[in-house]
Amino acid sequence: MSSLIPGSAGDPREVEYWLFGATRLRSCPLRVLVAGADAGVAAAQSIHDYIDCDLSADADPRARLNALAGLLAPAGGMRVVVAAPDGRGGGCDVGGLFDLLAGAGLVPVCLMVPLEYDPACLEADPAVCTDLDFQPDRAGAALAESRAGQRSFHVAYARHAGDGVRRADPMDVASVPVLRDLDGFALSRLMRPDNLLPVRLGGREVLLPVPSQARGLLPLIDGRRTVGELAAILENRGVDAAQFRQVWREMFATFAGLNQLLLQAPP
Repeated sequence: MSSLIPGSAGDPREVEYWLFGATRLRSCPLRVLVAGADAGVAAAQSIHDYIDCDLSADADPRARLNALAGLLAPAGGMRVVVAAPDGRGGGCDVGGLFDLLAGAGLVPVCLMVPLEYDPACLEADPAVCTDLDFQPDRAGAALAESRAGQRSFHVAYARHAGDGVRRADPMDVASVPVLRDLDGFALSRLMRPDNLLPVRLGGREVLLPVPSQARGLLPLIDGRRTVGELAAILENRGVDAAQFRQVWREMFATFAGLNQLLLQAPP
């Protein structure tokens, strides 16, 4: 059976959820600067809302990150990619990533993908996911890194220190969930008969427990139906409101933690 391989490529829906909390109007212009691994710091006079910053080829990324952070608008954020340790003294571990960001006056609001940096998910028998916070924890991320296999890079979404992100509530009946990558049918087909989801996390395969009702819920997520409408459909299938809330919380925590299920920003 195939495994889900979560990844991150700066998808606009991903940026809107993890960096701006799916609360910023999609119709509002977003001033973007993309600074790739082979590009110098742009000689830009304007201040940017979002900077996509690939530092993976930089031997010492501090200077370029500091310069780019100086181009970031007060309520803006960055996607920062750094090389992971290569065993020869190059790259930086996750603790080094936190330090790198702090040196530029930034703090991570999310590590990609969140469950790769949760040591509980790398246990032999992972528990059901229920945490909807996804706030990066340095000690936990370092522990997860020590348990994981070799990886090529780390990705963080970051904002100015003191400028936290307020994310929309996935339990709000008015919230609109959206799938980032695979469609709902494809995701549901990855679930095993025992309701375990094979996932590649940190270079190793992990079996994450998923509510059985996810098979029926995932195909209903179309970027238009609200959480309340999903609850109503399941109520007609015999799932009452209290049970739906428990199922939805576990399901969202798992699939959002894999960067596959997000919330849509308002129009």
